[in-house]
Order: sequence, then C-alpha cells, then structure tokens
Amino acid sequence: MMFRFDRRPFRLSIIVPLFAVSAILSLTACSAVDELTSIVEKEPPPPCPRIKLLKDADIITVYRPGSGRDITDIRYEAELKGFFGECDYVGKSRVYSKVNLTLRISYDISRGPAERDNLIKVPYFIAIPKYYPRPEGRSEFVSTVKFIENRDNMVVVDDEIAISLPLGKGQTGPETNVYIGFVLTKDQLDFNRENRRATGLSNP
Repeated sequence: MMFRFDRRPFRLSIIVPLFAVSAILSLTACSAVDELTSIVEKEPPPPCPRIKLLKDADIITVYRPGSGRDITDIRYEAELKGFFGECDYVGKSRVYSKVNLTLRISYDISRGPAERDNLIKVPYFIAIPKYYPRPEGRSEFVSTVKFIENRDNMVVVDDEIAISLPLGKGQTGPETNVYIGFVLTKDQLDFNRENRRATGLSNP
C-alpha cells in the first residue's frame, strides 16, 4: 500500500450523511392522514490518526558556517509549538478504504545576530513509522519565513499539507502514528539532547 503527501491549499471536512425514514401513509373514511418522519444519523467515523511532535526534533538551532558556536553565530532558532488539522474517512458502514488528513504546523522562530536576510528557509518532515524504511515513510518540506522589517521574532503557521493513508482490512486511522519534526544534522540533534539533559527535561 502507498500513501501520498501533497502540499496544496485545500480543506477536507467530515460529512455525516443523514437518512430520512418516511412514514407510512394510511387513509380511511374516518381518519386523517398520519405522517411520521424521523432523521437517523449515521454512526460517526473513528478518531483521526495520532499526530505527535517528535521529541528532540522539535527545536532547531542553525549557526553560520564555521566553527563558531557563540550566540553571535546563530542564524536562527525555531521551536515547534503545535499543528492544526482535520481528517476525512473514505468509505461507508464503518468500512473505510483510506483516511485523508490535512495538517498545518505552527512554530516560533527567532532571527539571530548572524542572519540579516529577511527570508529564511526552515526544513521539517512528516514521518509515519509504519511505512519505514520505505521512502514513503517520511517526506520533507521547506517553510519559507519572511521577517517583517525591524522584527526578529515571529509565530509561523505553514502551508497546508495533505496526506492520504490507505487502510487495509481491519485497520483504522487511530492505529497510525504521524510524527512532525525539524530536519536536523547529527550535531543539531546532539545539541538538543544535551540541552534537555542539562535542564532536566530529558525524561519522556
């Protein structure tokens, strides 16, 4: 089975059909017409797949080229804060062939002393471990941030990402974990882990 990542501006919504049950009409010489109409709502779909921010990949610190690691060498720092999204199950009678998700990540970013450009590109990924190590188990994206004049701190909500996940027989969306994180080098990952240990935040 394959799933698809697609970066495009559209939204999906869960639509629960309603079925009208018409009443039986009976006419007699001594009675009026009786009509009964009831609306029965279809059983709701399962919850959406579980979306998580990946620990140790939720912060990125980027330095300018060279060996300098002082605060004056920082180009930018960013921290994932959350995401917005929704899902739509495709199928009926609780038999679903796939689930479509849309996600928009949110993060804080600070421009450092070593970066004077107003445009900064921030790489991040969305990964689904159940497909790893196949290529479709992870997809990378680049968020472009344009800083406003005389501002070095921003809150960013990136473009919408569409994901289509096939569901095999007996599978439901909540069984699938989806992780979000920044694309890090080994040095950046080690830096995050060392900082968490130093501040006592390394416990799960």
